[in-house]
Amino acid sequence: MVWKAGAALLAMTGIKNLPGLNRQVLLFLFHSLLFHVGSLGIADVLFNFYLVSIGYDAETIGLFQALPRFGGFLIGLPIGLTANRAGNRRVIIISTGGIAVCIALTVLAPTPFLIAASRFFWGACFGAGQVVKPPFMVTLTPPSEHTAQFSYHNLVSMIAVSIGSALGGFIPALVGRAFAIQAGGGLSPGETPAAYQAAILMAAFAVLLSVLPLFWLQDSSAKDDGSAPAKSRRLAAIPWLRILRLAFPLFVFGISGGLTFPFFNLFFRDRFGMMDSAVGGVIGLGWFIMGIAPLMNPFWETRMGRATALTALMAVSSIAFVGLGMSQTIIIAVVFYALAIGLRNTMQPLFQPLLMASLPVQFHNIASSVGLVLWNIGWFGAAMSFGYLRAALGYPNIMLLAAFFVLLNGASIYLIHRRSET
Repeated sequence: MVWKAGAALLAMTGIKNLPGLNRQVLLFLFHSLLFHVGSLGIADVLFNFYLVSIGYDAETIGLFQALPRFGGFLIGLPIGLTANRAGNRRVIIISTGGIAVCIALTVLAPTPFLIAASRFFWGACFGAGQVVKPPFMVTLTPPSEHTAQFSYHNLVSMIAVSIGSALGGFIPALVGRAFAIQAGGGLSPGETPAAYQAAILMAAFAVLLSVLPLFWLQDSSAKDDGSAPAKSRRLAAIPWLRILRLAFPLFVFGISGGLTFPFFNLFFRDRFGMMDSAVGGVIGLGWFIMGIAPLMNPFWETRMGRATALTALMAVSSIAFVGLGMSQTIIIAVVFYALAIGLRNTMQPLFQPLLMASLPVQFHNIASSVGLVLWNIGWFGAAMSFGYLRAALGYPNIMLLAAFFVLLNGASIYLIHRRSET
């Protein structure tokens, strides 16, 4: 009933007739909306604050933030090699449900071991979903509509994280006031473990709800991979060294992300003394800019080519990270923050087609897996080192270090992929 009412509304507005949009795509976008509001929105912005509220230091928080990437690293290649037999839709459903459970466990059983285990399996489930989502999405529209479809998905995902981040800043305070939670030590009711726990459980519920639209989607990807000898021949025929070389920029991309993205909330709260609600608003603004910035990708691609455009965009993003590290006032810092991560996020929508275009179609899935593994390795190592880097260098120098790796990311794309476009 709800879907029929929504479809009627879309038909009236004409949105449903846009290239790259159909019933299947809209269902997947609804899944992505709920998923990103809960997982990368509310839960992500509150997780560090929750850990601080129950007494964890920066080094331990860095470890907890690194573990998901280790899980994603371990799952990447096995999922890439076996997902076709299970079916991509089934993998997405199981991994999404697993993420909901892992988010809930971080607050329902907050012992160091269980938090670490839940973060590890969160990363494994997230990695599994990330490997199979692009191959699944291309089955929802004809090839001529793929670029439009992926642009809509990026926009919906980033706006959803923006909304979730903003909600994450306000929900604990609302929960604290609603349930009259008592706080001591100068804390507000919204800065207590109980308030954070309630908000994160809401995030887990939103992620779990995002599974529902997937049951109405069709899956044409499930098939038998054939006999073991045939699989062995295919494995031997994969150009591993070439794929590793072409996907290497994702490793550098992961380093710059791991140094910054899990810790932007701490950066703004510690460096500028911001309240949680204000931090959530800033993080949400950043995700919104990350959603709209890639909409200009076709313009840059047409005029410069993918590789050259990415090099230029990463160079400007690097300069913005330098400005963020040197900023002394919150307004200037927010401007540089939005510019830095907005331009940095043009990487994925431009680089993934560039990587696919550099390889025969039969190697696309394995290239996606290898790229995810490299990205997770870079992110894991960088996030693991955050606590020590913060103590040794401080936030400004961490942003300068991130700027270096963003610049290196652009340079590596130019050196590796520029030749394939000429």
